[in-house]
Amino acid sequence: MNTRLVVPAAMRLPIILSRSTVHLAALGRGAGRKAKVLEREPHVNDIIKRLQKLGTGPLCDADKGHRQTSSTSDDPDLEKYNGLNLMDTNVMKLRHAPKNSGVMIGMARTLQLGRPNDFLAVLVALTQLSAGDVLVVNTGGSTRAVAGSLFTTEATRRGVSGIVVDGPIRDVNELDCFAYSTKITPYAGTVQHIGEGVDASSIQCAGVTVNPGDIVFGDSNGILVGSVDTFSTCLHDAEHIVAAEQRLIEGMKLGVSLHSMINFDEHFAARKEGRESSLTFKDLRTVKFTGIDSVKVS
Repeated sequence: MNTRLVVPAAMRLPIILSRSTVHLAALGRGAGRKAKVLEREPHVNDIIKRLQKLGTGPLCDADKGHRQTSSTSDDPDLEKYNGLNLMDTNVMKLRHAPKNSGVMIGMARTLQLGRPNDFLAVLVALTQLSAGDVLVVNTGGSTRAVAGSLFTTEATRRGVSGIVVDGPIRDVNELDCFAYSTKITPYAGTVQHIGEGVDASSIQCAGVTVNPGDIVFGDSNGILVGSVDTFSTCLHDAEHIVAAEQRLIEGMKLGVSLHSMINFDEHFAARKEGRESSLTFKDLRTVKFTGIDSVKVS
């Protein structure tokens, strides 16, 4: 007697998506399109290359300095400084970082889901991504996962830098590329609503506005978003901060105190007297740490 296995409708999608070949053209209008490349100016690639050596901390320090300067300056160029935007770290969490990957950095490709709990638009968007992109998704309040291990593995195959989801994802132990989300659930959504497509509009994600073509920069501390011009403005100062901190760490490992390598005594005295002051590095370029014992650097 022949026995036919009947698969309940609610189970069919996971089984289909688990096969080695996924026919995206069958998922709906637009799913079979070629990747829509976001054109970059040559200087943008240079900025991204330099940013790969930084972290969110030095960039935030540089941003803070430029915000303070722009707020008191009459220079029109400085007044135009918009600043970097940090996604809410209380909700946006790093779920996976590839080994030896450093930081997530790329150009923002935005996606607003038109219907919560349906991830067909995310699958369609994946066909539109290219190397160096970061897909940023607002799920519209979804309670079901819109991405998981299959999505991130395909994203890696395409050279996509990562995915950032204001909403839930799943398979956190099996993800491939950089993946951030505000929620986790094992329950996947449906695949019926096509949506407006990638880069149709700016979106809100974890408290910040993300525009198509923005730079998205993420590490274990959080995600920064800003225009190419804003990141370019912060870049030099952030690189200087990294170099100075590396010298501080080098000195401390050789026995030199942190307080002696910054203007701590002067700053503390000034603040105690109510005078304005800033905590700054001393000129560490003149300090040679090789072969020294614990000494105070003047």
